[in-house]
This record gives sequence, C-alpha cells and structure tokens, in this order.
Amino acid sequence: MILKEGGNIFKTEQGAITQRIATKDVQASIDFIEKITGLTYDEEDWLGTTGKKNDPDGEFEKNSSGDLDLNTDANKISKEQLIVKLTAWLKSQGVDDAEIMNVGRKKTDGWIKDAGDQVHFRTPIAGSDKNGFVQTDFMFTNNPDFQRGAKRGGTAQFGGTDRAILLSAVARGRGLKFSPKFGLVDPAKGDEVIAATWDKIAPLLLGKGAKEPDTHTVETMLAFLKKDPNYEELIAPWKETMAKAGKEVPESKIPTGYKTLEDKQLARIRELSGNMLNSSVMSSGSFIR
Repeated sequence: MILKEGGNIFKTEQGAITQRIATKDVQASIDFIEKITGLTYDEEDWLGTTGKKNDPDGEFEKNSSGDLDLNTDANKISKEQLIVKLTAWLKSQGVDDAEIMNVGRKKTDGWIKDAGDQVHFRTPIAGSDKNGFVQTDFMFTNNPDFQRGAKRGGTAQFGGTDRAILLSAVARGRGLKFSPKFGLVDPAKGDEVIAATWDKIAPLLLGKGAKEPDTHTVETMLAFLKKDPNYEELIAPWKETMAKAGKEVPESKIPTGYKTLEDKQLARIRELSGNMLNSSVMSSGSFIR
C-alpha cells in the first residue's frame, strides 16, 4: 500500500491536499523553492527526515518524507518578507488574493499559512502541480546552527521524536531543561539559557568529554551516557516512554571501572554493617587478649 499522507495544514472536507514526497523528488522541489524565494537550503538545512529516507526494500513510506522541513534563518529574512515572495509567485500563476492565505479554521485550502515560528506553503512537487503538492514548513530561528541539531532526524530504531524525548529526560536528570527553541536552560534561574551551541550542550548534558557528534542520535547518546554512574536514573523516564510505545531499549552495560548507583548504595550498606559488627564484637570483649 502506498501512503499518500503528508502535512495536514492544507485540506478540504474531502481530506488533505498535500501528500508525502518521494526522496528522489526532494532536491528538485527544494530547487524550485530556492528559485521563487531567492533563499538557499543546503542539505544540512533539510531538517528531520527531509530527503534522508532511502531503504532498499522500495517501500514508499521508507523512501519518502511527510513534508519538507527547512531551517530558515530569521536574521536573513522575516516571515513577512517570505510571505511577500511566495504571494508574488502565486499571483504570477493567476491565484486570486482570496485564495492565497489560510484563515484559521474558516479557510484551510489556501496556499500559505502563517503559524507561530513557521510559514507553511503548499508546494508543487518538483515545481509542477501535475506531480501533486507537498507541505513545506519554513522553520524560522535566530540560531540556525542550534536548530539544525535540535531538529535532527533519527535512525531506523529511534526517530527524531525519540531523540528529543531523551534530550529532555537527561536534561531534567541534570536539574535543567532542554528547549528545542533556545537550548539548555536553567529553571532555577528563570529558564536562563546556559548553552545554545551543541559543543557546549554536549558535555553539560552527556558528561565531561562529550562532543557535538555524541548528541546526533539516541544510540550515540546512550553510548556516551553509559559511562555515567547515574545512567539508569537519567534515562529512566525515556525508557518508560519507549516501553509504552512498544520500542525495545538496549540493555545497560556499565563499562569496567564504573559503578551504578545501586552498586554504591549496596557497598555503603555493607560498609556500615561491617562497622556495626566490629563495634559490637569489640564491646563484648572478644578482642581482649
């Protein structure tokens, strides 16, 4: 079965106007977007799974994206300026003014929707409406380098959403919060941003010596975190969420030389028990010669 579901911003009573886009059509579609907007989107600015799904089994879902997520630098263009450019192109194609913008729930079959930090655009696939339409999400940010990392896709086992949940869980375990918009923030200081680059976020989140590449996937994060004596506590909320989603989580393997929190607690109990026993024996006079 070929899945046609794409973004759900543009729709009629009959259903979605847009559809999934085959990986092979992504480059041509982004070339078209660049042509009508004057913007440039290198592959590093294709966020999430955009253009990244390639599976040898040929199944459409595994070789397509639900929409086009594009990292858009708000320092170079504003949402208003982008909408003007998109509107100019639509008018050149004979689209009436009243048909251009979506308006809340009253009108959902337009071509552009202004929403929060994003502008959505009903995009002709590979530049031709004969190929159908895909939803493009222009995702605005003042820190495009950070957003590239925050909106990464995932792997076959753990997707981008799974990674985001792990980032948040570990941050909470460190007494911090992870904001996909601003970076690592300190709730004890009114959510003050303490790290907004991945080189700084990595060691604060994963531990001393961690680098930006260690944050790329769930797998790389877990591999580094396993060095932490509080590993199980840090990932416990994430593991619970994965279990509810029916996803198998790899067993923990603590490297040689590291002790889990449970190991430390047990050792302390034994130490205290030994001290109490020795005190009792000495008090009874067993060691008096």
